[in-house]
Parts: sequence; C-alpha cells; structure tokens
Amino acid sequence: MRLLLHSWAGLGLITLAIAARPQLGAAQSPTLTVTLQNNLPRVRSTGLLADGKFVGLMRSGFPLRLHYRLELWRERSSWFDQFVREVTWDAVARNDPLADDFVLIRQGGAVSRYATPEQLAVALEIPYTVTLRPSSSAGGRYYFVARLEVTTLNDTDLQELSRWLSGDVGPAVSGEGNIGAALARGAQRVLVRLAGLPRQRLEARSPTFRTGGQ
Repeated sequence: MRLLLHSWAGLGLITLAIAARPQLGAAQSPTLTVTLQNNLPRVRSTGLLADGKFVGLMRSGFPLRLHYRLELWRERSSWFDQFVREVTWDAVARNDPLADDFVLIRQGGAVSRYATPEQLAVALEIPYTVTLRPSSSAGGRYYFVARLEVTTLNDTDLQELSRWLSGDVGPAVSGEGNIGAALARGAQRVLVRLAGLPRQRLEARSPTFRTGGQ
C-alpha cells in the first residue's frame, strides 16, 4: 500500500513536469524519413525535441524510449502488397541530474553523453543504415515502411529496458521479483497514462526500388 501511495503522489510530479516544460529553440514538426543508399534503407528522425516537452520530462525524471520498426514490402499488381519481414531496435534517452547532462543508450549497450539537449537532439537525428534487403532470388518492386514511437518511462521501466538493451534478461521477463514491487510498477504505468504524458508516433515510406530484373 505504501508503494501504491508513493505512485499516486507521483501523479502531481507528472502534472508539474508537463506544465513546466521548457522550449528548445524554434519549434519544428517532428519528421521521419526513409531514403535509399544502394537499395539499403537509411532511417532518420528529426525535430523530436524541438518543442521542449520531452526535454522537460527528462529533466523531471521521465526517460524516453524510442522504438523503431522497419518493414520490407513487395508490391503486387493485384490484391494487397506483400509483407516480407521486419527489424526493430530501441534507444533510451534520459537526463542525469548529478552530472547535469543527457545520456543516450543504444541497443547493444552503447552509451553516449551530451552536455546539452541541443547536442542530444543532433545525435538523435543521425540516420540508421539498416541491412535489410529482399532475397537475391526474389525479384520485383519493393519499398520500406518505417515507424517510430517515442514514449516516456518510469525508473523501473528504465532499469528493465536498459538491461534488455545490454542483452540481460531481467525479472520482468524471467518472472522473478517482488509482487509488491510489480503492483507498484503497474500503478506507475497507469499514472503515466492518466497524466496524459505525450507520445509521438511517426511513419514514413521509402521510394520504390526494383531487384532481380523484373
């Protein structure tokens, strides 16, 4: 019960974090693009921190999870296009109040630090080149669809996701852990949803390309 009461108390902090979010330069609309380089996709997001709302939440203790999904599709002249396969990857961005900087954790465990939110914003705009292509024996016309979802995390979510990014299976996956702590985590997630913390969903499609001479 004490853990749940602490979670409900956090609702006020969430509301204050949203109301007091700072602005990060001139606001621009977030975008997601997929370009082709030798028929390999390059996924790039821009403007994610432009309006300051996510920066304010990070400074208030709510890290960001960036979940990317890239799908390969084959065009078909009749019926619907054919889904071929997909790849997904994640990154986490958070504020370190002790060091007064921002931390970016990429899948695989790579950790980078940035002194200002502007520097973090530039890092988030670096394109991902993904090795995803059609089978060499399957000719035709193809395209990629990229999706990005940016959501906020509480402290426990961050610990579990950070372990997963580093390749460690945490208690949430193994089924171990304290039941009371699990209830508190559930309450925290409910509070995050009730508080209306911002979420960002973006989608983009690449140009169509041809393989196999068809």
